[in-house]
Amino acid sequence: MLRRAFGPVLVLMTVQAWRLPRTMLISDISCCQSCAAAVPWVAEVHRGGRRGVVNMNMVANFHHVPSASSFTAPQAVALVEALRRAIADRRRVDELVTLFDYDGRVEVEGQHFAGQGAVKRFFSEMLLDCQFTGLDMQSYSAAGDAADLDASIRLVLSSDVGRRELQLQVRFHGSQVSVLHVQQLVVPHDAPPIIRDAMSSSGQGPKWETYDGRVRQKIWQRTGLFEEGNRFIKDKMELTTGRLIAIVDRTVWHLYGSNIDRWALSVDLKLETIIIQGNEDHKTMDTFVLLLDELKRVDPLRRSEPVLAIGGGVLTDTAGFACACWRRGIPWCRLPTTLLGIVDASVGIKVAVNYHRKNGVGHFFSPSHTFIDTSFLTSVSTPDIRSGCGEIMKAALIHDVRLWRLMSEHGESLVAHKFQDSEAASLVIKLSIDAMLECIGPDLWEEALLRPMDFGHSFSRTLEADERFQLRHGEAVAIDCVMNSLIAEQKGLLCEDEIDALLALYVRLGLPCSIVGITAETYKRARDEITVHRDGLLRAPLPAGIGKCVYVDEMTDREIDLAFERLQTFMESHPQVLWSPSKSFNSALTHDTSAPLLATSPSHQGEAFH
Repeated sequence: MLRRAFGPVLVLMTVQAWRLPRTMLISDISCCQSCAAAVPWVAEVHRGGRRGVVNMNMVANFHHVPSASSFTAPQAVALVEALRRAIADRRRVDELVTLFDYDGRVEVEGQHFAGQGAVKRFFSEMLLDCQFTGLDMQSYSAAGDAADLDASIRLVLSSDVGRRELQLQVRFHGSQVSVLHVQQLVVPHDAPPIIRDAMSSSGQGPKWETYDGRVRQKIWQRTGLFEEGNRFIKDKMELTTGRLIAIVDRTVWHLYGSNIDRWALSVDLKLETIIIQGNEDHKTMDTFVLLLDELKRVDPLRRSEPVLAIGGGVLTDTAGFACACWRRGIPWCRLPTTLLGIVDASVGIKVAVNYHRKNGVGHFFSPSHTFIDTSFLTSVSTPDIRSGCGEIMKAALIHDVRLWRLMSEHGESLVAHKFQDSEAASLVIKLSIDAMLECIGPDLWEEALLRPMDFGHSFSRTLEADERFQLRHGEAVAIDCVMNSLIAEQKGLLCEDEIDALLALYVRLGLPCSIVGITAETYKRARDEITVHRDGLLRAPLPAGIGKCVYVDEMTDREIDLAFERLQTFMESHPQVLWSPSKSFNSALTHDTSAPLLATSPSHQGEAFH
């Protein structure tokens, strides 16, 4: 708890837009009455018996909320104050949403909004439609204790059409809202409804959803999407013109092109394909411009012919960026075909190409639909499966200990069988997507720069940009996760046994801990570069125990040196985790790549093929 000397109220600080799964208990911060505005923003964090340090620069001050009670529970203070901020600036709705449990729900006028994505949709639409201008709390009462609290809050919300009175019945579980029931007591004449018409919901609905304020992305998990006669993609994309424009990874097309052709014919679609390379070394401005030229050639209708991107994360990033720029944005959908694309790139809305730096030019542009079909993983190479495991380990270390346990117990078998046909494989994929949705779903536009899923991305941007290493994205993330975990050990956030278990698991999974050419100085340079990217503060997420997250604004040269020495000692006895560029994704190191960027498909005259 954060104790402020200027008042009797203890404000329970729950990290909001950067999303921690559990309440952080902040030790007392001393501050005199006369300098309350100058509270030190570094506090000790106690989690699971450990003590670490977290920088609280991004935490907004809470204001006292008047109530009829002499003491208002800090959970209620936080909820009302977050709603007040969201009314003043709708971009702050993400901070309101993160006060809810991941599976928390809102009940209003017979409708239920379950999960953070749906809760955000409710608040976003309510604030947009009702145009509230102010908020007053009229009464408050509560029963229970800090662990399980039932609160009743009466609010008056002002707007240009009058004052609307709401009764909120709130069930808190710890600091988080598990259920919020909203009842309208007084509604001004001609006031807009507090919720829009109910949308149909059934077991056939999407497995996950995101909403960026403009596009509601539906994430579907199905198998056999390209089986003859399967209309699922055609129906969900609302393809009414008889044409499907698809940007397809070259390898995917070689493997599945004839199947996709037969499928398109069976559902009365003319297939227009743009087939390109999907490796990291083709995530370039040249590929981006090539895609713009190809979009000009196929000339999709502005809204009626969404583009489908089929391939790994590199391809969907590049294709999404081209769609974002063509005609200032045309609708698109994606079908990730790699493990990394499924567990990492299937939720977010960032699209980009590499230019001067990793993802140097890009935008935020949500697809309308994401289709997940894990049967594609049977044809993914083992190195690319391992690359996906790097992203899974990121989520396991920083967010979900269940993923850690599953990978520890089943990881070797999952890699060997390419995440097919097992309950463990399905659960790992589900929990990985859940983790991404929980951590980035409430803040798709990255307005907050404290983000758990930036773990594994403090050093990896620099490593990927270095042409000596030629690392896959997931490999760079895996290396980053190890080094950051070793730094966390130096800070006392992870214990020696946890580090030993992590290193041993990397050996069993076949993940890299480093690559020839990396030195401690590489990490120091990467630290300085990412600080610029994060607006002048390091804001580095670190594990404070497996599956828990804190943020630090400092990594000293000595901490990096000691962590690197520890890693070097381990690699001397386990040389297989020290990789060389011979394992690179880049075919230029081992194959002839003299073919042009774009050629003609022998089976699709006039279509792009490479």
